[in-house]
Amino acid sequence: MKLIKNIIFIFLLLFLFSSLLRNLFSYKSKLDFYEQFKQNFKKEEKRNIQLKTEVVRKKSTEEIEKTIRNNLNLLKDNEIALIIPPPPIVSVTVTPTPQPNWRQWWELYFGKN
Repeated sequence: MKLIKNIIFIFLLLFLFSSLLRNLFSYKSKLDFYEQFKQNFKKEEKRNIQLKTEVVRKKSTEEIEKTIRNNLNLLKDNEIALIIPPPPIVSVTVTPTPQPNWRQWWELYFGKN
C-alpha cells in the first residue's frame, strides 16, 4: 500500500513538474513575441509620423510649385527657359611616357634585365 502511494506521489510530482516547465516555456515564447511586437509597433509608429509629416510637407504650396517646375518642366508667365547643351565629348589620346635617358643607355649597352 505504501509503495502504491509513493508511485502515485511520484507520478503526481512528475506531472506537476512537466506542467510547470511547459507553462514556463510558453510564457517565455509569449514574452518574446510581445517584445518583438512592441519593437515593430514603435518602428511603425515612427514611420507613421514620418509619413504624416511628408504628407503635410507635400501639401504646401512651395513643394507643389517645386514639383511642377522640376518634374513637369513648366514655367511661370514671365519666365524664360534656358536650355544648356551638354558638353561635347573630346577624345583624349594617351601617349606612353618615355623612359629616362640613363635607362635607355643602360638597355642599349647592357640589354634588358
